[in-house]
Amino acid sequence: MPWLNRRARLLWDDVVSARLRSESRVSLPGGWLLGEQGAGSRRYSSAVLRPLTGYEEEWLAHHRREASAISASRILDACIVGLDGDDPPRNAASRMLVGDRDYLMLQLRRLMLGNRILAVTDCPACRSRMDVDFDAASIPLESGASDSAHYEVELPGAADQAPCSVRFRLPCGEDQEAVLDLDADDASEAVLERCLLSDVMMPLSADQRARVIAEMEGLAPRIELELDLTCPECRHDFLLPFDTTAFFLDELRISAGQLLREVHCLAFYYHWSESEILALDRDRRRAYLALLTDALRQE
Repeated sequence: MPWLNRRARLLWDDVVSARLRSESRVSLPGGWLLGEQGAGSRRYSSAVLRPLTGYEEEWLAHHRREASAISASRILDACIVGLDGDDPPRNAASRMLVGDRDYLMLQLRRLMLGNRILAVTDCPACRSRMDVDFDAASIPLESGASDSAHYEVELPGAADQAPCSVRFRLPCGEDQEAVLDLDADDASEAVLERCLLSDVMMPLSADQRARVIAEMEGLAPRIELELDLTCPECRHDFLLPFDTTAFFLDELRISAGQLLREVHCLAFYYHWSESEILALDRDRRRAYLALLTDALRQE
């Protein structure tokens, strides 16, 4: 079929222009301060995202059991192509605030798959399977501000301690990655310890630690989604915490074998290289596969 060979280069030129059209600029809800506060620091307030390509899908296919925090860092480092018009620094995603990372992953999901989210969960009362359907654009966002690299909170004295002031920073991706092997309670404590910048002479009391955590939560951007659901079978009402980042990563994962078959088919008929095909985003790759399928059916 020589017509496929003749059209292959023209199609590839269309791929490049389509990728430029698909990029999306989004504002960071918290902003990101690179470096310590001062003359050498830089605050970024917006990011330019591109859709995932076959390269990122291939990485996800071979790292199916990787933690969401590490996968999100890998995906964001690949898909953030600009920060306020600059090239992103190395390992930028790991150094971003947790809320900004979650927000960017949500915007990537909207860029690639649209706003409608369809999921399936179990009723905690009767264990029946039930569908969940909602709009990603309606997910609440609590904006924060990171005009400073660190903050300070005044704490009341505990027992025979005098009042003290504690300096802290806000949690970032590196903190999430550092506590992956801990259970939820220990991980929260470990993140707090990592974010405390003051040398406190005595351990903070539970009330003091809670005060610092509350201050952090008030300053940091957050995407926290709880779905208010009713089971259609037993009518049980319950709240479902929904992790948008973990769900999006699951949506993206395909098997390595399926991706290999898709690459093989395009390479066989269009004579594109593996690197050229993996550079396509999923929609574009599958659009060509659909056109190719239709053409072959007409032969």
